[in-house]
Amino acid sequence: MKKVYTLATAICLFGLSSCDDGKLTYNDIDFSTVTTVNRCSDQGDGAKVFYKLKETDAFILIADMDNFMRDESISVVDVEIDGTNTSLAYRKYNGRVENTSICTFPSPSVPTVVEEIQASPGATLRTQRMVSIRNNDLTELIGDHSVGLTYQYNFTILNVNFQDGETSIKYDRMPFGTNNYRSNTLAFKFLNNDNTLKTINACQTQWITLSDKEAMILQLAASDFPTEEGEKVIPLSDTRPLVYRQYARAGINFTEVCENEGDIPGNTPANNNRLVENWSATVGEIVINTRWTRPAGDEEPKLRHEITLKNVVFMKALYDNLTFHKTILPFGTFVQE
Repeated sequence: MKKVYTLATAICLFGLSSCDDGKLTYNDIDFSTVTTVNRCSDQGDGAKVFYKLKETDAFILIADMDNFMRDESISVVDVEIDGTNTSLAYRKYNGRVENTSICTFPSPSVPTVVEEIQASPGATLRTQRMVSIRNNDLTELIGDHSVGLTYQYNFTILNVNFQDGETSIKYDRMPFGTNNYRSNTLAFKFLNNDNTLKTINACQTQWITLSDKEAMILQLAASDFPTEEGEKVIPLSDTRPLVYRQYARAGINFTEVCENEGDIPGNTPANNNRLVENWSATVGEIVINTRWTRPAGDEEPKLRHEITLKNVVFMKALYDNLTFHKTILPFGTFVQE
């Protein structure tokens, strides 16, 4: 039988119920010095439990954020704190509170809850999805071109009221904090182990370079390649974009990337190689350096094209303002037959 988890289930599992019926003795709930929001786990009921700790105090938010924020094209979502599906609670313990007191079932016997007050139904939980970027932007082709991404939920509580008997604490706007819910690295390792350019392959009018679970794709026609030695610069544009993709698993091949704009189908729907990052660039330059090969013996020389990318501005799909700049990147090489 399928299990359905409700707020009441989470409250039970993680001990989010008051152990004391006493009146709230504070007229202010101040966690402003604690900006980082923790999460009990990445999966299951614990994924719905977000909290902040300060000495003997805890501030606990229960919200199914992975469901509320599942549409990545939406950056801000408002959800009602109704006390049933989404809740907010302040707690005070009789000793210093640790993570285990919030996330362990059964919770430790000490410290114990001496006071608790729930936010009254009707407040609004506003969540903004943010992405922090750490970009290694090099000026040399060889080196670490990686980009670190930290995905974050930034929580703000609007028009919230904590009522306990005759005690009422109201806030028009209460910043709750930021939770780092996922991290990822775009490696951009498109050089061989000896720092030479990888061999690229054609797929229709696309040229694809692969590395581990990453792919970059360029639109280049046969007429774009020089017929003599020299350098040719082609600007990226809306009709000639550069695409970067990263998949959940390694082992991708040229045909899979060429034929599938999204996930790569597996033997079963559950076995799909999921597309986890999709970025594109319409600003930047494709630089093609062409030279003749120097074959031994009686072989005819051929044109070798080496492609690099310069001054590229990547933008994440579904995001209008999430970008990073790369001064130079390797793309690949091939010998024209």
